[in-house]
Amino acid sequence: MKISKITYAVLSAVVLSTAIVSCNDDEKNVDNPHNPDEYVVENSSEISNALIAKKSLSDYVSWPDNYFKFVDKVDKFSSKLATTIGCESDGNTAISPLSVFMALSMAAEGANNDTRQEILDALGLSYQELTENIKYLVNSTNRLFGHDNRKNQIKCVNSLWLKDGYDVNKDGVNSLTHNFYSDVFKMDFSNSDINSLVTSYIKNETFGFLNPNLQISDDAIILLINVVYLREVWSQLGDLEFTSSTYNFLNYDKSKKKTKLLQGDYCAGRAIDKDKYKKFYTSSNSGLNLTFYVPKDGYSVDDVYTSDVLNDETRYLYSDQQNDYYTRCFFPEFKAEFDDDIIDILKKLGVEKLFNSDCDFSNLTNQSVYCKKVKHIAKLDVCRSGVEGAAVTEMEFPVGAAGPDEVERHDVYEDFIVDRNFVYVLSDSNGVPLFAGVVKKID
Repeated sequence: MKISKITYAVLSAVVLSTAIVSCNDDEKNVDNPHNPDEYVVENSSEISNALIAKKSLSDYVSWPDNYFKFVDKVDKFSSKLATTIGCESDGNTAISPLSVFMALSMAAEGANNDTRQEILDALGLSYQELTENIKYLVNSTNRLFGHDNRKNQIKCVNSLWLKDGYDVNKDGVNSLTHNFYSDVFKMDFSNSDINSLVTSYIKNETFGFLNPNLQISDDAIILLINVVYLREVWSQLGDLEFTSSTYNFLNYDKSKKKTKLLQGDYCAGRAIDKDKYKKFYTSSNSGLNLTFYVPKDGYSVDDVYTSDVLNDETRYLYSDQQNDYYTRCFFPEFKAEFDDDIIDILKKLGVEKLFNSDCDFSNLTNQSVYCKKVKHIAKLDVCRSGVEGAAVTEMEFPVGAAGPDEVERHDVYEDFIVDRNFVYVLSDSNGVPLFAGVVKKID
């Protein structure tokens, strides 16, 4: 099939994770400049004029039992994606598995036949599993934390943008509307600054934190965009305290950095101790979990950032016949990022037809399209107040192709020290991975 230069369809997934209260400390005195309360909505009238169908999320959704089996599969895909990308970068890396998962899921909805099946195989799902559970994933990532505080929340926003004059298939549109809860926009792209409106839409949904330059083609006829916004703090009681002692943090290059570590709160359980690494987690105020995988002496993140490690099902020991265990993490502030085209990564996961002239995107459009680019950009900042991060995944399609215990019990409190290069996974309270990566050094 010959590839022409007529049109592009852009599929973007934007994931944002943020807890911004103020990432400053007494020693560094660094203030975070972003304040959601000061954000002024942009281009609201132009965006409203283009809106032809607004999403309607349920106030309450009772998740079926098999939803958590679905989340397990999301988790396995996330581990596979993260470790396929790997940790070859010289610096710290952060990717958003949820961003890529949602982008590929929307692409699967637009695709048909072998193109769809390749995507589903990469996701580890059947089409029925995806369509039956994606709405619960969207609903589970739309909730407020605390007492209706806009600052601390997680939300998932999907949208479909259509260019006037081009037909789309109703089945695909209806599924994106009802299963993905998509807003639907229709407008004359050629007489509008589509880049400006889409950028404003993303900025509005993220209270100005994310200001992406997607460089949408002038010939675009379809945009599929997902935005996830998350803001959370470690504790409502204030920032985490730093340790009084200084630690020699072992960087990936064997150099050492003297630093004080943040003192997390005690969480139930005892650290998992494996041959090559130790593992434990710290929790946010509303139950987000940041899990650390810390290599033992003689090992590094290269030995730990594997699917076998991330998918290991060893459970935390919470108690035994005599003790109840509680552990707190001591961990450094850190920053991590990623910026690359991941088409080659997705090909390694088995997605091929989406990227060539055999692409079948007929559930959304009768135009012959293929995926030209899968750009993934992510940043993550973990500080004493909470977690702040952002990620974008952009896909472009040019036209073409335990029982009762009577023994006296004791509470045992332990510390888990993250004092060397490590692997991390940040997930929500249901186990959905939001960010994952490695930290090779700290500043």
